[in-house]
Amino acid sequence: MSLSSICCGNFHLLRNSIGNTCCIRLLKYHSRSIYKTLLSIRRHQSRPLSTTVLARSTRKGSKQSFSNSRHVHGESVQSSIEVFKQLELEQLKSLHTYNAEEKISGVKTEWPATILVFDIETSGFSRRDDRIIEFAVRDLMGGKNSTFQTLINPDRDVRNTYVHGISNSMLCRPDVPRFGELIPILLQYVWSRQMDGKPVLWVAHNGRSFDVPFLIFEFRRCKVEMPGDWLFVDTLPIARQLVDSKGSKLSSVSLEKLRERYEIPLTGSAHRAMQDVTTLCYVLQKLTFELKLTVPQLLEKSFRPSDLPASRPEK
Repeated sequence: MSLSSICCGNFHLLRNSIGNTCCIRLLKYHSRSIYKTLLSIRRHQSRPLSTTVLARSTRKGSKQSFSNSRHVHGESVQSSIEVFKQLELEQLKSLHTYNAEEKISGVKTEWPATILVFDIETSGFSRRDDRIIEFAVRDLMGGKNSTFQTLINPDRDVRNTYVHGISNSMLCRPDVPRFGELIPILLQYVWSRQMDGKPVLWVAHNGRSFDVPFLIFEFRRCKVEMPGDWLFVDTLPIARQLVDSKGSKLSSVSLEKLRERYEIPLTGSAHRAMQDVTTLCYVLQKLTFELKLTVPQLLEKSFRPSDLPASRPEK
């Protein structure tokens, strides 16, 4: 079973979810024992925070739907829904392809893992000294609540605004959470998407060198253990297997170059987390199809946080 076939069969769900809008009040939140852990390590005053999500219904095999009720540190949390522009919706529709395997067999494929494509933006390039300032993730299953994104207050100056356009003034607002406040919401989101008995496979471009180490340090800084069933796969080394029409290796396999190679339209600003996630979703579909990669093969290429030097305590 190829990842491409899974993507093709479910991207219409992703597409149909775009444009569903609502405004939800987050009231009650339970996140296992992590809530007490975060309360004990918090050192700043509680305040409302906002996140951006797309709502989705419960699917078979998932633990529970992402509840529209949350409570963080005793305060209600206001959440609003991101609305894609109609032009962007039409461009995404043009990328839809048909799941030929399901048409031939008549049997829907079973997902061996919950596949989450994610991206981060940061205040700089040092994983130890800088912080995550934007986080976005999309579940390839699609549907409501398949998308989650938020800005994050890093409690420090942003030194690379020229890369992503995110400024200090955008982050130093009372409704923008710090990472410690985001963790319980993120964990609840993942648990709501995760299928029973299946791991979570996080996908990022250059994730091994950049996104995952940053994520590890943020969890460690907040004294929260990353779930043991989270696996990660980096699409950058996979893309390095591609060749051009002459059989030569590609000179660049950056996300931008791959987007151009596969003629994926750019909707919004590049180097913003959700835009890069959307691009990578389609790149992943095309990449695995071209290289004939199956999901088990993709899982074989995955790694755990403990496999990285970044996961080891600093001396």
